[in-house]
Amino acid sequence: MKRKGKRIVRPAGEIRAFRVQERTMKTARWLLPFTCGVDMQAIDAVVRLAEEGDATLVAVSLVSTQDPSGSKGVRLEHLQQSKDFLEAVKWKALRLGVPLEEREVYTVDVMQSMTTLVQELCCDALVLVSRSEREVLLRRSQLKRLFECPPTRLLMLRLAAQVEHVPAGHPGTRILTWLAGTPRTREKQFSKRKPI
Repeated sequence: MKRKGKRIVRPAGEIRAFRVQERTMKTARWLLPFTCGVDMQAIDAVVRLAEEGDATLVAVSLVSTQDPSGSKGVRLEHLQQSKDFLEAVKWKALRLGVPLEEREVYTVDVMQSMTTLVQELCCDALVLVSRSEREVLLRRSQLKRLFECPPTRLLMLRLAAQVEHVPAGHPGTRILTWLAGTPRTREKQFSKRKPI
């Protein structure tokens, strides 16, 4: 490195090495779109995936300004879901130390907005979540359109269907526990009962 007056002249090799290092240190940016169905288990899974992948999560809530019935305007329940989603992602990301950017976008065309956001925010991938019969974070029709024409690489998380837990004292639980036991255990349990 030589000084020429007030300008510093660097050898070409030093500049190239800096650019290569800059490219390799670039962190992945994953867009997490949301339109409906706040699901804490899905949000937790996405944030943990971003943590494992050393990615910056770009959480975007897309609020449609046009109702499916054709009326214009934002429904209050959609605004509340949007705020809940962004707050939940923020809380999980802070807890796990995942870099996060949040956006709330009001749009007439959700699909076009997603494509535009991927490009404008320089996102490498779009994170999608599915669960058997429920809509999770996006509507089924939106998921289908993203599979048909993805604006970027897709990262798909498939969650198991949620199993409802039965309280321990529920008669069904006692019967299943009794049936799962050995014949000798069942005899002991049956003999402890008082005759009627």
